[in-house]
Amino acid sequence: MFLSDTFCVAMKIIFFATLLKLLVSSPVSPACQIVSNVKKEDDRGIEVECEDGVMFSIKLLDKDGYSSLDVAGERAGQTTRFLTVTHHALSTNLTLGGKKFDLQDTGSVEEEAVAEESLLGNPDFALFPTAARQIHDELELPGWTSPSVMFLYKLAMSLSDHPSLANPFPDHPSLRRSRRGIDSDIFDYHGRNPRKSCRFGGMSVRDIDELLAYNCRGVCGPKCKSCWQWVCGDCCVHTGCRIHDEYCRDQGYTSDACLTGRGVLWDTLIDNPDYPRDCGAHYVMSIIYND
Repeated sequence: MFLSDTFCVAMKIIFFATLLKLLVSSPVSPACQIVSNVKKEDDRGIEVECEDGVMFSIKLLDKDGYSSLDVAGERAGQTTRFLTVTHHALSTNLTLGGKKFDLQDTGSVEEEAVAEESLLGNPDFALFPTAARQIHDELELPGWTSPSVMFLYKLAMSLSDHPSLANPFPDHPSLRRSRRGIDSDIFDYHGRNPRKSCRFGGMSVRDIDELLAYNCRGVCGPKCKSCWQWVCGDCCVHTGCRIHDEYCRDQGYTSDACLTGRGVLWDTLIDNPDYPRDCGAHYVMSIIYND
């Protein structure tokens, strides 16, 4: 009887050990997967299937000074056009819910903010930042060479930082926190002896603790949790990402400026040839960090 019981216990241990090994060694599927990527001369069509049953269709176009981003979603055979961004010269327009907004027209800010809040409340749109991040990680499309790609990345980063996600690290310069949960790539570009160099005028912060205390302001990505390296080619501080942080984190995520994409879709430096695609950092350091 004793041997029988011992044998059963041993078999159970072996079973659970084998199961644990399978669970640990088996790759975890991402929430979204790219199922189609078709590149033509001036445009690209990408389809991303997400685990909630939504298929995102993302169309990118850059031709003769005109750029556009179109994001739609399909569930159970029904297609919803979420948003369209068009950009030409100094004009940028955003279409939400079938209504077109001129982003230079401050008179429509409140109406646009309401339309964007409605979009953010659509459960079918919830995994858009995850789908865009999958495109960023897998396809490695450089944002600094393409306005349409830059719009895709910056919109997704902005939504990833939205208050619907809890903020465990309040912005305050006196706070110092553990480095757990911080993207390790960020440390390659900052500190007294950074391992990697910044691109496009990006700036490195000498004091790592100060960078973390300010939630990595100006680093492209949601706080310090995740650096989007294909936005500006590194994890340094950049003007375009700093502008968004300024309006959303300082004025509040529910402010009209933040909801309408200020620093993301308008009031940016996208047309400044000296700082390609908002990637320069010509004034950031003197404002935030003591470098």
